[in-house]
Amino acid sequence: MKNKHHVVVESKRLKYEFDIKRNITVIQGDSASGKTTLLDLLGTHSRYGKESGISVQSDVPCVVFGGDASLWKTILEAYQDSIVFIDEDYPFIYSKDFAELVQASSNYFVLITRQPLYNLPYSVQEIYGIRTTGKYHYPEQVYHEFYRIYDDSNEILDKEVLVLVEDSKSGYQFFSKACKQGECVSVEGNSQFVGKIENAEENKKVVVIADGAAFGAYVAKVTTIAKSRKDVMLYFPESFEWLILKSGVIGIKDLDDILAEPEKYIESREFLSWERYFTDLLMTATADDSIKKYDKSQLKPYYIEGKNKDAIIAVLPEELRKIMG
Repeated sequence: MKNKHHVVVESKRLKYEFDIKRNITVIQGDSASGKTTLLDLLGTHSRYGKESGISVQSDVPCVVFGGDASLWKTILEAYQDSIVFIDEDYPFIYSKDFAELVQASSNYFVLITRQPLYNLPYSVQEIYGIRTTGKYHYPEQVYHEFYRIYDDSNEILDKEVLVLVEDSKSGYQFFSKACKQGECVSVEGNSQFVGKIENAEENKKVVVIADGAAFGAYVAKVTTIAKSRKDVMLYFPESFEWLILKSGVIGIKDLDDILAEPEKYIESREFLSWERYFTDLLMTATADDSIKKYDKSQLKPYYIEGKNKDAIIAVLPEELRKIMG
């Protein structure tokens, strides 16, 4: 399934209105924030239709998982091209088997859970809470692409900088080369960020760079530790490949449109995360050019030197550009 889908769920008393545009959306929040009510409204409408007094507006079916949890796989495989809502009361959503089903599914999944889903590569941009505004409920984003925790951008120049990146491949190769202020270190896996931040020397400013498209399960812990230190800058672009594409150093037909609305181009059954789509797009576009050919394991000099390096750096937030050469 592709595209952004606008959903309106409404009763006489309540109204929920939101967009779903990726295959995995997570709704978090405390008790009594409206999560269960949303599922109840959708479930009631599914059973009783118009007689329920509830209206659901969506261009694709919206279904709520229910029934025998032991048959979850059979039940979910029966749904096609739908938005499937699942509550955290079903522990299978944390399993590898469920992650494999999501990867092969044509559905979008909305998962109601306060716990991280480590087997699923979901985006920091698709984690929502539900806030109440007047008499209606609206989902709001809890985590944004860039989380800014300081007011004075010059503060980052007052300390030695430690840049932490997700892996030891292309992204690290670029940032370690481009970083002119301080040290760039690969943490070798998302789960290692918290420990690296905690163990960073007190006299260092810590910058965390991770692929936002697949960092959703870890963002809460990293944000919490970042707030406790008060000297941590978080930056979550979609992926390093997205940065390259955004910089314009590779010419691709309709690229501006793709980057503006990726949901129109990314088939959820083919790409479990948007990071995988952008990687495939970049690799396909450069496959026949020996100079530009993109390889995650070994980044070509084309991307690390001269004006192309500068173009990629120009995509970064201003505070981060100051660290890079």
